[in-house]
Order: sequence, then C-alpha cells, then structure tokens
Amino acid sequence: MISPAPPQPDPRGGAGPALPAPPRAPLSARAALLLLGINALWGGSSLAAKIALTHVPPMTLAFARFGLAAVLLYALAGVLRVDLRVRRRDWRLFWAMGGVGLALTYLLYYAGVCRTTAADAALLTAAEPVFLAVLSVVLLRERLPAAKIAGIAFGLLGVVLIVSRGGRLPHGGSSASGDLLITLGLVCEALAVIIGKRLLSRYPAVAVITYQMLAGAVILGPFAFAEIRHTGWRPTLDAAATPAYLGVLYLVLCCTALAYTVWYTLLDRRAASELSVFLFVQPVVGALLGVVFQHDPLTRATLAGAVLVLLGIALINRRPPDPTYLTPA
Repeated sequence: MISPAPPQPDPRGGAGPALPAPPRAPLSARAALLLLGINALWGGSSLAAKIALTHVPPMTLAFARFGLAAVLLYALAGVLRVDLRVRRRDWRLFWAMGGVGLALTYLLYYAGVCRTTAADAALLTAAEPVFLAVLSVVLLRERLPAAKIAGIAFGLLGVVLIVSRGGRLPHGGSSASGDLLITLGLVCEALAVIIGKRLLSRYPAVAVITYQMLAGAVILGPFAFAEIRHTGWRPTLDAAATPAYLGVLYLVLCCTALAYTVWYTLLDRRAASELSVFLFVQPVVGALLGVVFQHDPLTRATLAGAVLVLLGIALINRRPPDPTYLTPA
C-alpha cells in the first residue's frame, strides 16, 4: 500500500504541521471503462469454471489456466520489451504471491465451485474488498474510520449469511461446504493483493503478474499431475467436451491474461480501495449468468447476504469530503 507522505515544511519557516495532500484526481473515463470491462469478465469466471469442471479436474484446470497465461504474458513482455529482471531477495515474495494468491486460492476456489452454485460463487467474490480491508489493518497497520469499520462488519455478516444459508449452519451440506472453501480462497487472494501492491513499487505490472502466474503454475504442477494419474483423466476431442474447453479458453485469455494485466496496471497507479468499488459488477454479472444459463436458485438468504456484502463494500469505499479543501484558508 502507499505510504503516507512525509511532513511538509511550514511555508513561514520551521518544521510546522504537515500540509494535507491535494485530493487525487478522479479516474479517467477510459480507466473506468476498463475496470467495468474486466470485472464483467471476472463476473463470468464462476460460470466458465463450473462448465470447465464438468470435464477437467480442478487442480488440472488451475494448472492449465495459470501455466498457459504465464506463457502468454511472457511473450507479451518480450513484445513490449518489459524488463523481467528480479532481485534475488524478492523471489520469495513472488513465490508467496503465486503460492498463496494462485495455487492455494484456486485450489480452494475450484473445489468450492464444484460444490456450490455459480450464483453463490459470484456473490461471495464481492466480499474480497472486505477481507482486503481487514488484512490491511492487521498486516499494514492502516487506520480505518468508523464508517469503514461498519462496512467491514456488514460485509462479513453478509458472507456469513450466504455461507450459513440464513444462519442455519448445516452439517455436511454440499453447497455450504463449497461456499466455505470459496471464502477461504478469497482470503488467500486478498493476501496476494497486499504482496502484489508491494512488488508494484519495484517492478512493472506485466513482470509482477508474469512471475505470479509462473510461480503459481510451478506449485500447482505436481498436484495436477498427481490428480491426472489418480483419476486417469485424458483430454478428448469429442463434441461433448467442447463447452469445457471453451470455458478453459475464457479463463486463460479473458479472466487471466487480459484481466490481470489491466488490473495490476491500474493498481500500480491507483489505490486498491479506489479500484475495488468496481467489484460491484462481478456479483451482478455472475448471478445473472448463473440464473439464466444454469438455472441456479437465488434463495432469500443469498439475496439478503448479497445486499449486506454490497452495503459493506459501499461503506468501505465511501470517501467523505475533506473539509480542508471546502473551507477557504
């Protein structure tokens, strides 16, 4: 995260109190459209993953997604002449980013998608900014005003409501266990964002995501090969597998190579909380796709939880006016 600016000298002489930084310019229309677009693409990832998982095992799918994306991003870095050199001490951060943010995140996520609906999976992703805010306070020692603390509470309550099916904690319910796995995956992904924000201060966005994808694929590789050996899975070329392969292609090209590149490029220039408001698009798109194409049910508890999650995110991203700039000097 961005460190606070150092105290500014008093124009009359002496150290004096720090002058407030000028307000950040709003996002450009182009940046806003890009954020809307990639979050719409991510909103369809739950449905695409659910379709792909009908033919491709979860660990194999995660390995294929990030391995193929790493190859594409490495080629892109070559075309753009991006400097891919990394300091030796920073490799541990890339391995952590790939291991926690990709390998562990998506092993949990795809295992969860297999056990729940696409609509629930998409709605749960709306809680990621809440987890990111909590981890920022705990790990980065950031301060949160009362309104944002209330937002965290509302968001977490919404997630609990979705996972517990309205407060009735089930025993062995397949859909609830899937929601819990997805929630754990989101916490891991929020940790990776914190690591990535730190790396972006030293490396280009394309370099950061290229090595994140590569590290994640390397860690996922042994699990994927063990899964293939255990299940005996083999790719087939019959028509029945075509939708699954299209789902894999969508995840590799749209949700990973394209969306991650745009997201981290903008994250390098803007605050994470400023960009996270666009995650509103994901649950809306994901829920609509799940209902229309998969006939997924939307229960009252899921809808109520989604409202609380969205309310929590709105409070977290609310930017109150600064009276310093509204009052004449």
